[in-house]
Order: sequence, then C-alpha cells, then structure tokens
Amino acid sequence: MLNIAHKVIHVAVGVIRNAKGEVLIAKRQAGQHLAGFWEFPGGKVEQGECVTTALARELREELGIEVSEAQPLITIPYDYPEKRVLLDVHEVTQYSDSPVSGEGQSIRWVSQSDLRDYTFPPANAPIVTAVQLPAVFCISGEFEGFAALRDRCGSLQSQGITHIQLRAPHLEPAEYLQVYRRLSGEIEGVSFFANTDWQHPNVSQVEQMPRYIHLSSRVLRAGYKPAAGGVISAACHDVDELKLAEHAGAHFVFFSPVKPTSSHPNTPGVGWEALRDFCAVAKVPVYALGGLSELDISQARQCGAQGIAAISALWGRIQ
Repeated sequence: MLNIAHKVIHVAVGVIRNAKGEVLIAKRQAGQHLAGFWEFPGGKVEQGECVTTALARELREELGIEVSEAQPLITIPYDYPEKRVLLDVHEVTQYSDSPVSGEGQSIRWVSQSDLRDYTFPPANAPIVTAVQLPAVFCISGEFEGFAALRDRCGSLQSQGITHIQLRAPHLEPAEYLQVYRRLSGEIEGVSFFANTDWQHPNVSQVEQMPRYIHLSSRVLRAGYKPAAGGVISAACHDVDELKLAEHAGAHFVFFSPVKPTSSHPNTPGVGWEALRDFCAVAKVPVYALGGLSELDISQARQCGAQGIAAISALWGRIQ
C-alpha cells in the first residue's frame, strides 16, 4: 500500500511525431524503475520550473532537439506501490533537428496503430490511448432511415471525422445492433462506438459484442462492466461517475455539460473550471461535451481535455 507521505514526482512527457505521423518512444535502461519497458520521452520537473521549460530541457538532454511549440495533451495522476507520479503530457508540434539518443537509451519511431504492441509502464497506458484519439469526436443526432444515417456518416468521414458514437435511443437494442453492424460494415476507416442498453436481455444474449462500446451514465451507475478486449468510452457528469467509469475499464470518458445545450437549454453548463478540475483527477483522456464546437478545442485542451465532442455542431452541419 502506498505511503501517503510519498512526495508526488512531477514528470514532463513529450509526444513527438515525425513527418510520417509516427511517434517516438524510448526504452527504459537497466537500473531504472521498470527497466526494459518503453515510454514516451521526458523527465522530472525541477522545483520552481514550469512544465514547458522542463519538457524542453529534458528533450534537449535526451534527444538533442529544440522544442519551439507544444500543447497540453493529458495529465495523469498515478500511484505505484512505491511512489506517486503526475505525468504532465504535451504534444510537441514544432521542434528542430532530428532526435538521437543522448543518454544511451534505445529510441524508435512507431506508427500509432502499433503502439499497443509495446509494453509501457501502467501510467503510460492513457497516453497511448490519447495519442490514438482525435481532438474531435462526433455523436450522432437524429436521422430518418439507414440510408440517411450512412450518407451523413460518410460525409463526416470525408471531412476528417474518424470517431463517431452512434446514439439512437429510438431504436430497440436488437434493432440498434443490426443498424450498428451494418453501418460499421459499410463505412471503413471510422471507429463507431455502440451506445445502447447493455443490460437489456436481447443484448446480454449477443455472442459477439462490438469492438467499440459506449456506456451511458445510467448503465455505469447500474454497475455494468463490459468484458475485456474492446475499447470502452463512458459518459460522466461528476467525479463519482468518473470512478465508476475507470472501474468499468473505460479507456476515455465524456464530461458534460460544459455549456448549455440546444437539447437542454434550461440546464446550465458547469463551465471550464469544472472541466479543469475533472481532468485533474481523471486517469484517462477526457472529451469536453455540451454546447461545444471545434472553436472550443484550444480552450478544452488548456483545461486538460483530449478535445471536444459534439452533436449539434458536427452532426447538424451535414444536411
């Protein structure tokens, strides 16, 4: 059990990409904690040092690069049995020179899709997820018939949308899964997250569950926990639901409502500070949701979120 007297070790971490979109990882050396594991480069933040300064210094020392621009990606608090760490992760968007190993560690460029083939420290798992997730996540709105649904999703894909949660509360679970599977089969290159009543008898009898599953807050509070193996997202409105989501194995969550929404105009948004506080304790990537658009991505990232999710601003723009 962790001794609460342990000091938090603040670590600046960099996600660095090359022109091919590959991500740089480094192998921990013999004698280090979790030697032999792969990790994202970075190092400890010194007392009184800001995170971006620490990141630039560490990457200069480790890799010989000069960072000119970086933006927040995710902050991860994590407790190991012997120590407590806070990983402050930034995406390095501009740097000069080519990375080379400056401290004897093995380094390697890896495609995003292959990152899960490498063994990372437990605290790094959410970083792998964050690297593979986009800044914009679409949630489907109303549609009339399968053809309209397919065409709208195809239009969104042509605009660069790669992740869509299929929300269709008007469909019974059995019909929903039929529509979901057909849609997933006809449109390649989009990760469709299935959102239905996972505790319904018609669903519990399904032999093969979808690879991508979304859990509503109601399903979370009912204690539902999917079988391992898929990618799981969850809807959260507070820290209690966040803990339930993490216990259920969620890889990332949606936090709402940040702003009032067109569907619930009389419900006030919780605001950006609430999002910041939520992200500060989350151990998985967080999407800000509720009355937001792509214009809010920067603000959401400054609060520690992965990006924004939206219904009206994305689904509604395709006619």
